[in-house]
Amino acid sequence: MLETVKNLMLAGLGAAVLTKEKAMDFMKQAVERGELSASEAEKVAEEVVAESKRQAKAWGDTLNQAAREAAANLDLASREELEALSARVAQLEKELAEIKAAGQAQDS
Repeated sequence: MLETVKNLMLAGLGAAVLTKEKAMDFMKQAVERGELSASEAEKVAEEVVAESKRQAKAWGDTLNQAAREAAANLDLASREELEALSARVAQLEKELAEIKAAGQAQDS
């Protein structure tokens, strides 16, 4: 499911880039036809780039939120929980080794 969401977002980013390219072509043609000055075309191009960046960030934020929600729905352990369990296992292994060593010392 997460992979599908990711692919949809990436497809959306591709569409945004394509739209930007088409807009740039349109502006170039408008300048050549005298419908738009070069400075106006540059301003529009900057606006298109800014909007594209804003949309890319928004889509990235949405994707991150979807990933967090998907992970929460899977009821996976957090990094902190895994680190705590790892530390606990290490402590138990140490205690077990000490118990074994004490048992071997008594057998001798």
